[in-house]
Amino acid sequence: DWATDLPAGGFVLDLGCGVGRHVVYLGDCGFRMAGIDISPSGIRLTQEVCADRRINFEGQISDMTTLPWADGVFDGALSISTIHHHQREGIIRTLGQIRRVLKPGGLLLVDFPCTDTLDYRLLRERVAAGQIAEIEPNTFVDPRPDLDEMDDDFLPHHYCDEDDLRDLLRPFEIMRLRAALRQSENGAGMRGKWVALVRRPL
Repeated sequence: DWATDLPAGGFVLDLGCGVGRHVVYLGDCGFRMAGIDISPSGIRLTQEVCADRRINFEGQISDMTTLPWADGVFDGALSISTIHHHQREGIIRTLGQIRRVLKPGGLLLVDFPCTDTLDYRLLRERVAAGQIAEIEPNTFVDPRPDLDEMDDDFLPHHYCDEDDLRDLLRPFEIMRLRAALRQSENGAGMRGKWVALVRRPL
């Protein structure tokens, strides 16, 4: 639905693009795509699949707090399951960079972990048990050196309540904001995230 609000053939940035799931979908819809990720292998795999599918893709290996594009070049940007992997100040810097590279009126689709969830409650229990660290309010890290290499708990995980999220998104005009929550399979609590559609003011 978000993509239908973008201009046909527009230039779209995927922050934390990984192996290109969203890049390929949007590229197949006719958008010109760019992506950024800290993983060289993720960017390489995205470049390969985009070349096979003749999708125009600009990939950059970098942290998302410094975007290597000029001001006002993108019609849209998205960050799915990635932007919260910073402390709050890093999230603020990233959102500032996104605002900078979006055109006036450009759209951002972004999600954030929600404090009204079972996952958040379990993290609070693990902090109380001394298993993980809360390095700032509502930002959690597992500092153990023996984590499974597929586990991202060594990265910060910042959780938001509505007030915190609205404050983070102040540089933008909020078009839609909702807590996309569902009951967990065992009925122990809610799971899900905040989903926000915002735009750079005209």
